[in-house]
Amino acid sequence: MLISAQTTICSGHGIASARRHVLSNGMIALILPNPNSPTIAIQGEIAIGAVNEPAEKAGLGVLTAAMLIRGTAKHTFMELVSQTEERGCSVSASGGLHGTGFGAKALKEDFNLVLEILAEMLMQPIFPEKELEKLRGQFLMSLRESEQETRVRVVRAVRQVLYPAEHPYSRPAYGTIETIQKLERADLVAFHQTYNPALTTIALVGDLDPEATLATLEQIFGSWQATTQYVTQELPPVPPLTTISRQDIPMEGKVQADLLWAVHGLARNSPDYYPALVGNMILGRIGMGGRLSENVRQKQGMAYYVFSGLEADKGAGPWTAMAGVNPQNIERAIQAILHEIELFKREGPTDEEISDTKSYLTGISVLGLETNGGLASSLLAIESFGLGLDYIVRYPEIINAITKEEIKAIACKYLSTENYVLAVAGPPNP
Repeated sequence: MLISAQTTICSGHGIASARRHVLSNGMIALILPNPNSPTIAIQGEIAIGAVNEPAEKAGLGVLTAAMLIRGTAKHTFMELVSQTEERGCSVSASGGLHGTGFGAKALKEDFNLVLEILAEMLMQPIFPEKELEKLRGQFLMSLRESEQETRVRVVRAVRQVLYPAEHPYSRPAYGTIETIQKLERADLVAFHQTYNPALTTIALVGDLDPEATLATLEQIFGSWQATTQYVTQELPPVPPLTTISRQDIPMEGKVQADLLWAVHGLARNSPDYYPALVGNMILGRIGMGGRLSENVRQKQGMAYYVFSGLEADKGAGPWTAMAGVNPQNIERAIQAILHEIELFKREGPTDEEISDTKSYLTGISVLGLETNGGLASSLLAIESFGLGLDYIVRYPEIINAITKEEIKAIACKYLSTENYVLAVAGPPNP
């Protein structure tokens, strides 16, 4: 434990010493030298994602991001792949709910190469029709396969009830078969034009000289300018739940059922976040699945697996409990989960549960700082949520200050057993 504590302190102060710089075009650069590592990790994000696409074009942001490496004004897809693979480098891009991520990993001598490739991908993609159709086919195959997954079906059903149709959280960020089939190259080109350097953050960790790195970033990315005026995307209001809403989804050929209970949760920047984080860990995450797993799965045998989830992002995601059950045990499993939630609200966590969870959360934070990639990801998250570069240093104090009364109050505030959404997918007529 002494070694872990020392590691936390050193890593935290390391991140706190990162240099934050705004390039001439508004792009934010976070640079953390680590001369003891032979590799350089790059993680970045453009604050444009699925929340910025219309509902009828769901999946546009994810598809656009996946196409970035499929050809630029200077290189074909195969040329880009060849350049990176022969040097042992990697580059990537992916779309998400609130952002488009990109990243790279390389040795110091290949640093400029991967930066130039990333710049091409972000600034000069050409979205070749042939590559688009190949990728569309892969997307559609994956979507058709997911249609047969009980977990996917309950998640989709719950979100459609939790959020109004105009809310981006009500639909999958990766789109549907119908929306992906209708997307055209022109849609990707138009969505890419919303990419903006002033909405972009890039975090770099490794054997770097900050001044030289800033000069290189200005040289490679400085010419990137916004092509459209950005309008902030506000999430629409979400009506509170006022009843129990249940959906049963019969699926032929299934032998197991998945059930998902959900209520509205909270945003990452909510003052309730940290007590909710600790409470959720105790309820259904820590160890083999917290209280839910111990009592519903192990003691009662009502589930093959059971856990809780807290999705806190720019907006308030759902707070959930999911279980895989024998179809004959669906109703008893639901009641067992509701009982554990109600008991948690009434009694709160034990001192031992709180202590174990705090130790786990402060300890696991160290693991994310053991690699350059983990450090870069942490820097990116810190910038995205405005946490401050000293966040890692402050984090143990934040977690250790949480009290039993706070956790209990937050559980009572959010975890309703009277107004919630429930979806069950599995074999018909169990």
